[in-house]
Amino acid sequence: MSADEAESEVLFMKTYSIIKLDEITNLNNDRKSLNQKVLLGLATREEFLKQIKVELNMLDTCQLKIEQEMKENNTEDINTEILTILSNRINEMYKNMFLLFPVEKTSLSEYIDFCSNNALFITKCSNMLEILMLKYHSDPEVYITAATYEFDDRNNVESARRYFSEGLKHHENCKNLYVEEFWVEVQHLEKTEGASLPIAIEKYRNLIKRFANDIEFHFILLDRAIKLSTVRELQCNVVRDMIKKYKHSELMWQKLAQIHFDGFIYDQKTEQLHYDKNYINGIRNCIKTYENGLKENLPLKNKLKLWTFYIDHIIEIRKSYRMKKETIRNFMNETMERAFQEAHENKALCKAEYYIYWTENTNKDCHRIMKESVKVIKDSVDLWYNLISYYLKYDSLEMGIEAFQAGVRALTNKSMPLWEILILYMANTHPKLLQQLYQEGSNCPYPEVNCVIRPEYLEWNVLHNGILSTRELFNKLKDVKPECKQLYKSMITFELTQNSGISKLSFIRKLHNILCNSFGDTDIDVWSDCMRFEYMYGSRRYVRAIFEASLTSVNPNLKSSMTEEYEKLKDEFKDYDRKDLGVIVIEDDE
Repeated sequence: MSADEAESEVLFMKTYSIIKLDEITNLNNDRKSLNQKVLLGLATREEFLKQIKVELNMLDTCQLKIEQEMKENNTEDINTEILTILSNRINEMYKNMFLLFPVEKTSLSEYIDFCSNNALFITKCSNMLEILMLKYHSDPEVYITAATYEFDDRNNVESARRYFSEGLKHHENCKNLYVEEFWVEVQHLEKTEGASLPIAIEKYRNLIKRFANDIEFHFILLDRAIKLSTVRELQCNVVRDMIKKYKHSELMWQKLAQIHFDGFIYDQKTEQLHYDKNYINGIRNCIKTYENGLKENLPLKNKLKLWTFYIDHIIEIRKSYRMKKETIRNFMNETMERAFQEAHENKALCKAEYYIYWTENTNKDCHRIMKESVKVIKDSVDLWYNLISYYLKYDSLEMGIEAFQAGVRALTNKSMPLWEILILYMANTHPKLLQQLYQEGSNCPYPEVNCVIRPEYLEWNVLHNGILSTRELFNKLKDVKPECKQLYKSMITFELTQNSGISKLSFIRKLHNILCNSFGDTDIDVWSDCMRFEYMYGSRRYVRAIFEASLTSVNPNLKSSMTEEYEKLKDEFKDYDRKDLGVIVIEDDE
């Protein structure tokens, strides 16, 4: 910066109170320091970026101040030289940074934005890119950024092509470079109203040859080609090649169905592509495409996948806003019934949610569908649950029990929801049969079931048959494997709710003891409950002994938590008087 420019900058800062005098001094010192480091080869990229950020903020501040002054004073007679001074400095800093260090996409994008916002630097930006693109860049995105800028902002397709070419010399396997290069040609084809078709076609041919048998890459090219409406011949080529090359791929049929759904209709007889705005035609062609694909001689595994794509798309369409018209609703209802039935017959309806959707939306016999579904997918809780619910809804208890028993055999450890629905139904309709069901569930060989049902059975029994019967039942249920923590906890609760003359202190203490021995290694709550019981109903002299026993039993990583719990209990019960609080002290029956 010349002396005149430096003086002009300081004058502007002072005149409009942009920053304080000492801040101006510090700013200039930072600038000089960076320049010296550059000359000595000691500057870092981070230092450049930091200073550039400071200068950009300064530029924005000055720009806003100038606009404010013009507006408030209704004049344009303000010296704007400061903007040129700052912009030139920023441009020079970017230039030095790019020449000294490897170019990063983010920094290059920021530089392009800077130049785009400063019309004076558009030419300088292109000149800089010309220099930079002759260098090797490890990140292929750098070439894409430069080429995209030249095409989008400068309308310079030749520079864009040249930058892509440079990038591909160094990154010949970078798919994204090829895709973005193709996308520029697609856009240019539209701009030239088809004049550049030979170039676009040649680029496309080279790409599918280079990435032969890469169906996903072909899809990407298709997605780019159909973004614009006036490049129909190129689109035709891409779709035609896709169908011919990947006719035996379920992914191709899915893709073809999707573009038909989106309105791009390809006629395989004429090999022509056109766009149809009528979404109903798009839906019909989409469905027809899936059905044509399923007629092809696909390998079984691939055909099953295509069925899944088809069913998913039917559900998606039926849930969409496009179902407003009655004609399309009727068409899709017929399609759903036909497709789901055929998929079922071909053993291709392989998800439980498909059968559930079918039963919820069919106009036909949903009972038949439910029965068939559990034959196909035997391990689905939802399907068995729905079937049993259906029978119970219509009070077909015999059929419901038959389905329940079959479901339990099929689901084993996962069958708890089936027990729950049958228990709830019997509680409301057949209470005499409920106890038998509880007994069966309590002795069920599946722990995930009997450990849930045993405590429930105990609770039901105490409500209906009293504590004496419940004690007898508990003695039977506790011997069922595996040991059930909740069974003991429930029994303790029931005992504590009895009158003192009936409750037995030693029995409750024994239950706590079993809980601590069986589950105390990983559960400090059982120890805490045991100590709390002694504080409230038993003897305080046992509490310390229980705590010491816990420390020898719990896992080492729980000892500190166990100690904290013990201290909390001591503090909680230090002034506790059972008589004052109305707590009944249970006499020891030993």
